Amino acid sequence: MKLIIASLALALTFTCASTIARADEIVIADVNGVPQYSSWQAAWDRYEYDRHHVILGTVTNFAPYRLQIARRNGNVQIIDLKNGTVIRPTGATPTVNERVAILGYYSKGTFIANRVIIRP
Repeated sequence: MKLIIASLALALTFTCASTIARADEIVIADVNGVPQYSSWQAAWDRYEYDRHHVILGTVTNFAPYRLQIARRNGNVQIIDLKNGTVIRPTGATPTVNERVAILGYYSKGTFIANRVIIRP
């Protein structure tokens, strides 16, 4: 009986250890499913990202509450920033030719931006 319990405990230990994600892989989402990233992700440099909640591009113009970006496919998109949209790193301002990731969600065809992360 002790051998069976020990075997089960050992099997459970290996199962738990193999399913633990690395710290940089753990992403918490808000109520709209938007991942709560706070810094640039290495996968974004390879254009691997959640296309429902992340937009990648290069800044072509920035004004308060409005960000214009050029997407990888050449389309230029204007994104309205709401009061409370967070820009990371804190205190930074998007400038022309800087790469950015905009995190948010689509609502009735409009992208609602919650966060802008500037590529360091």
